Amino acid sequence: MKELEDTYAESRPTHTPPRETRELFVLTAGGQAFAVRAEEAEGVAEGLTPAPLPHAPAPVLGVVSVRGRMRTLLYPPALFAQTQASRDSTAAAPRFVVALRGDEQLALAADSVEGVVAFDADSFSLSGPQDSPLGATLEHEGRLVQLLDASRLFEAAMRGTERRRPRA
Repeated sequence: MKELEDTYAESRPTHTPPRETRELFVLTAGGQAFAVRAEEAEGVAEGLTPAPLPHAPAPVLGVVSVRGRMRTLLYPPALFAQTQASRDSTAAAPRFVVALRGDEQLALAADSVEGVVAFDADSFSLSGPQDSPLGATLEHEGRLVQLLDASRLFEAAMRGTERRRPRA
């Protein structure tokens, strides 16, 4: 009887709980991979030329109209103070614009768009100081992907600039 029980136990499929996944919207800019939570990406537009803003900080490429709404277009690599990456003002317009949901009406400039990708929640490693737009880093297909915290993007883009105060 013991042999039968052992054989049955070995042949039973083991139930492994499904891994928790998170869906992220992945894009590349300046040779780096970035992501935002899938629910934060509203849509993608192609071939838009941003209207430059005078005296804008390096991460702000200008404004674009996506689905009838004006959005501030940010260049993701320039959001990180340590890289000081900025696009040359004569550089070509970004190939893609990823519109983000939210009251701040932001969009991200992208060279390519991979779309929504499911990531294993265990692969996230939290990083970056509280004032950084970097929420976490993770690995996807052998490369590092930087997960952007959409709630900190505007602050990061405007860091070091003083906003105009309304006239009294």
